[in-house]
Amino acid sequence: MEQVSFPGLKLLGQNDNIFAGRHYPKPFSFNQEVAQVFDDMVRRSIPLYCDVTRYTADLACHFYQDETYIVDIGCSTGTTTELMGCQLRRPGHFLAIDNSPAMIEKAHEKLVEFPDRHQLDLRCQDIMQTELPVASVVVVNYTLQFLPLADRRVLLQRIYESLAPGGILLVSEKVRSSCPQVQEITTLLYERFKEEQGYSRTEIERKKEALDQVLIPYTEDEHKRHLRAVGFTDCDSLMKWNNFVTLLALKEM
Repeated sequence: MEQVSFPGLKLLGQNDNIFAGRHYPKPFSFNQEVAQVFDDMVRRSIPLYCDVTRYTADLACHFYQDETYIVDIGCSTGTTTELMGCQLRRPGHFLAIDNSPAMIEKAHEKLVEFPDRHQLDLRCQDIMQTELPVASVVVVNYTLQFLPLADRRVLLQRIYESLAPGGILLVSEKVRSSCPQVQEITTLLYERFKEEQGYSRTEIERKKEALDQVLIPYTEDEHKRHLRAVGFTDCDSLMKWNNFVTLLALKEM
């Protein structure tokens, strides 16, 4: 297994070329084929991915409260959980969840040397069926966009109720613009970004087709509206590049 070196991040797996061939996941799914190349896929497909992951770990360490959990929902191959565990210097409780067996298998490989000062619960489970523990940090990075629309507000409400006072929810997502002209240019700029990462036009178009009706983004305003509706009074955009944003929602003390 190849390991790609980025400061602080443990990225493993093969190069992403699954949309270059004639046979590719359609519709897109987090299957074994995708899991094998996922770390390379997100690094090359999500602007600021490495920066967001490092910043997420920094914030998690700052807001973590003893005797509570750090919860990583949609943990995929475990990159964010691994980094948070390495950076949190005092004992912590971690719950990492993903509903893809292939992703959890990769996470097990990545987290085999997870610091033994922590308690780690790594689960292959549907988050809508998971009982959430009392947490001071919940991370939902690039995950809400794949959930059915009807489940998103329900999950956010459950997260809010599970958070200890002073706890935070971090959400990173692809977003769309409410303005058609702006949406058009952000799409063009995003596709140019992917070309600069080495993807061909064929790969870009095939993946877009595979993700149609699988990844359904909100606008940034819709995200904030839903967060406030479930109880968060403080919600800020911390990082943004074109059509990707990271939000922090704080539960009042």
